[in-house]
Amino acid sequence: MQAEQIAKALGNAKRVGKGWLASCPLPTHGQGHGDKNPSLSISDGEDGKPLFKCHSGCDQHQLFHAIRHYGLLPEIEKRDPLASIKPLPTLTPQVLEHEWVYVDEDGEPLFVKQRFKTGTAKGKDYRQARINKDGSRSYSLGDCRIVPYRFPELLNAKTAGRAIYLVEGEKAADALVEIGAIATSAHSGSGSWPQEITQYFAGATVVMLPDNDLAGWKYAKLVAAALTPVVKSLRIVDLPVIYPKEDAWEWVNCYRGTRQQLAELAKQAQPITSADDVTIPEGLLASAEVVAPATPNATNATAPGNVHQETDKTYKPFKIESWQSVKDEPVNWLVQDVIPEKSFVALYGPPASFKSFIAMDIAECIASGRPWLGKEINGTGPVLYIAGEGHGGIGARIAAIKQHHKTPDSSQLYVVRSMINLRSSVDDFTNLIMAIDELVQLIGVQLRMIVIDTLARAFGGGNENSSDDMGAFIQATGKIQNRYKCSLMLLHHAGKDTTKGLRGHSSLLGAVDTQMEIIRFPQTREGLILMSKQKDGEDGQNYGFEAIEVEIDRSDLGLENGSSLAIKHRETIAGEMDKARKGQEKAVTPDVTDKGIFASYALKALFMAMTTKSRRVPAINDQLVVTREDWKEAVNELRRRNDQEALSKRQGDDGARTFGEKLVARGIGGTYDTKEVIFVWLNQATMLKLQADPGFGGGEEHFPQKEV
Repeated sequence: MQAEQIAKALGNAKRVGKGWLASCPLPTHGQGHGDKNPSLSISDGEDGKPLFKCHSGCDQHQLFHAIRHYGLLPEIEKRDPLASIKPLPTLTPQVLEHEWVYVDEDGEPLFVKQRFKTGTAKGKDYRQARINKDGSRSYSLGDCRIVPYRFPELLNAKTAGRAIYLVEGEKAADALVEIGAIATSAHSGSGSWPQEITQYFAGATVVMLPDNDLAGWKYAKLVAAALTPVVKSLRIVDLPVIYPKEDAWEWVNCYRGTRQQLAELAKQAQPITSADDVTIPEGLLASAEVVAPATPNATNATAPGNVHQETDKTYKPFKIESWQSVKDEPVNWLVQDVIPEKSFVALYGPPASFKSFIAMDIAECIASGRPWLGKEINGTGPVLYIAGEGHGGIGARIAAIKQHHKTPDSSQLYVVRSMINLRSSVDDFTNLIMAIDELVQLIGVQLRMIVIDTLARAFGGGNENSSDDMGAFIQATGKIQNRYKCSLMLLHHAGKDTTKGLRGHSSLLGAVDTQMEIIRFPQTREGLILMSKQKDGEDGQNYGFEAIEVEIDRSDLGLENGSSLAIKHRETIAGEMDKARKGQEKAVTPDVTDKGIFASYALKALFMAMTTKSRRVPAINDQLVVTREDWKEAVNELRRRNDQEALSKRQGDDGARTFGEKLVARGIGGTYDTKEVIFVWLNQATMLKLQADPGFGGGEEHFPQKEV
């Protein structure tokens, strides 16, 4: 392995003269803080062997041992003077492993492709034979008619308008057929595209699934150049697999891919109109530069930058069932009725809506087994929380949760305090995988959930509205989730228009299984978590919460005591929202189309005052209220905005008294007179409805009558 390859694999590589600088891999470097400024010199010796020197004085023997442990150096072998004399090759007979028959539109055999097991380094070989009319075979295709694999099924799918999935090999095509898809391939492999079969794809809807390597994507360009002039549409899907050279066969059999998931991936892929539209994934290009070739003597240790190297895998056989015995499998819930096991979850809301506090609360519940907002945890286990922001206060958040909920010390919740670029940095992705692998090996238990806080901090400065950037990020998180077979929660922000949900490209919403929207009540620490998308359950469920202040004792650290927040279940909040949504509270917005000088602005002004000046009054059951004077001032502010004179005190008092009676009569608010001050309010259900209405408070003078 050359100095350049080793330096790039170790990270922070810099070219210096004829050599390279990189990070020292010893864990003791920098008193255990790591090599942040590269101090390891690497160069190629005259005999081709790499030379190393750590300028911080690390032990040379330990340094060579660490680099060899990462698989970047072959094991030193004793040279045998007779080794250069090669023995005669052993002739091992080839063994036929499988054959695939290519047939015409009537099902008549045309030719066969065979795979043989060999004693060569490659281990396999392929042959093709023409099938003669008498059934005999000639191992030369000659003038044989060439057709795609599974040709009759292809023609039927084209007639029916179904998608045809094109893969590199017959084995992968058969795997897709097993899950109910229509699949085909060419007999020639990825080296070339047989022009004779292009005609059969005319007018077809084609989805290509390249192998996960550079050769596969170069083949995709060949296919695109041949098919785009004749097909109805062509899309190319980058399958969510981890290791190099994996294809549709592994995706079906190792990753348990389904026909529904395949259709969703095809739907998200962009149409291809020419070979120039085929873009090789950044991860493959970067891996080709960073990942060093494996050597026969390399250890099994995972080297930096080499997490995608193929390893031995145990494949499970197909499960064949009678169709009468096939039944829907029940949903396995991690958090009952809220978060399914192994699901992709988005928790989002506007700024300052307690996203991180709620996510940490969910993580603690899964790690400790404590019910979350009244919902049971089905199977506790380790949780990894990747904190990309808020590093300075996360210690206080953890202390508040542990103190308030009396979390057992045995609870396994782990934290990464780093901003990690999962969208475009191979180094960051590789280092994260290495760290999680080490954690899983250390604790000896699979993770139950990984939390990424937030998407923006893990996006590497990309454009959230770009389908390419969002697609790359979704693919990276999918690989993490598939590797560790756990749920993954992503914290994200709402868009400027909160009614449109998650910020950024719509492919994110399409990818998530569960979407949890946080609605914070104005001027309070209370709110709702609304299940706005639940793939495997019921949409629209909501859970009330309150963020309560917790005093933290930090005297053991020699610091002054402080405070943070913990999440508390508020069942009554969710109950009120349920009643409003089900129509059990028949509250109707007052008729604001009146021409009265006060009523024209009353509802809007009260909503404005409630969102900016409300406070709780213990004497009214801790109701959020504003004073009548604040309400009147808000009415006058709206009148001034519309070039109208402010109301006199008498006009304001009369209007507020009359409209206050309407609030009570319609059941959407109330008034309370203490003899010293008069309070007025809108109830929570009304505030929620008005807050969610994009047209409310937008500068209009009047609002149509509607049910709240």
